[in-house]
Amino acid sequence: MSDSVLYSITDLTKSYQMGEVTVHALRGVDLEIYDGEFVVLLGPSGSGKSTLLNLVGGMDTPTSGHVRLRGTDIAEFGERELTAYRREHVGFVFQFFNLIPTLTASENVALAAQVCANPLLVDETLAMVGLADRADHFPSQLSGGEQQRVAIARAVCKNPEVLLGDEPTGALDYETGKLVLEVLKDVHDRSGRTVVVVTHNAAIAGMADRVVRLRSGAIQSIESNPCPVEPKDLRW
Repeated sequence: MSDSVLYSITDLTKSYQMGEVTVHALRGVDLEIYDGEFVVLLGPSGSGKSTLLNLVGGMDTPTSGHVRLRGTDIAEFGERELTAYRREHVGFVFQFFNLIPTLTASENVALAAQVCANPLLVDETLAMVGLADRADHFPSQLSGGEQQRVAIARAVCKNPEVLLGDEPTGALDYETGKLVLEVLKDVHDRSGRTVVVVTHNAAIAGMADRVVRLRSGAIQSIESNPCPVEPKDLRW
């Protein structure tokens, strides 16, 4: 992790109108995310962690506040600029794998690579997540953990500045989830890429450089972890 700030988030709010009720998903969040760090956004359901991730990733726009990437405020982007930002700068890994069932693992990854200016090689990316020998298999021929690793490869192949994971182990069993976390940590360690993971699982926080705890749309605490543990050593 470097001392260089990748994202500077200031006074960020997000509200939704549900009938006559206003839901405040985020309430004045201030946060800096540094180049090359592994950050876990931790909190219970409804705490605002996924909303924060979506705003950082350009999947949604804030009600007010700023999300600056190296000084450029993406909160001010229009839809065309947000599309370009998501395509060139951000790799997403979701809870559900969202693979195209009629395409092989290699083809799913290649589809993402085709829309980027400087993608990584598809074969090398699949090898990075341990699936070089499964490149020609369709999603139905892969386990849940293998499908999630294809999803990680798809995100990494774009060669993004930041990798965002929204409950990436949520649809997996304990052992498979640890394997997927090992892949994410390995990608982080080998590439120096910034990784931000949303989870409600407090045990996963042990692998992070910093843990941002959210509750009721606000940051409750930010904790540095001088000695992150390896995913294989996590217990939950």
